Amino acid sequence: QDLHLVLGVGAGGPQAVQLLFRPAVLLLAAVGFIAWYSTRPAAPELERSVVSLAPTPTGQQAPDGIQIPGYPQLAADSATGVVSVMFQNPEGNPCYFQIDLVLQDTGETIYKSGLLEPGTGIENPKLGTIPDPGVYSAVIVYNTRSLTDNSPMNGASIQTELTVQ
Repeated sequence: QDLHLVLGVGAGGPQAVQLLFRPAVLLLAAVGFIAWYSTRPAAPELERSVVSLAPTPTGQQAPDGIQIPGYPQLAADSATGVVSVMFQNPEGNPCYFQIDLVLQDTGETIYKSGLLEPGTGIENPKLGTIPDPGVYSAVIVYNTRSLTDNSPMNGASIQTELTVQ
């Protein structure tokens, strides 16, 4: 007779099964939502000190693919570490940029940005480490991440000359 009650036959009938079934389905749905929420990709940490770039003029279209700006020469103030440049992620890029400035001889990263959205830039960034006054071979490293799921994409490394004065 106990088996009949569990199966909903006898006292309570099909209504007893429905009363047990609904909370089980709700509990399963709640567990599924919590699992999804806790494993979804985190929102990317964007650079805080960005400026908006001028939009593409009406009637023109931004180029396809990932556009990587080049900066053949950079100048930094030896007292403040401020670099006279605007690092930018061109409008229309399908990715975030994270930019590193690396001294070629030592491999030391002297600047690291947060993520830049397309159409934004960082003006006059400040070096994390200020080299002694002089001229240095350096590399601007572009790390790229997808706008949709924050996964890594193709990056680039651009040679530059850094003058600290």
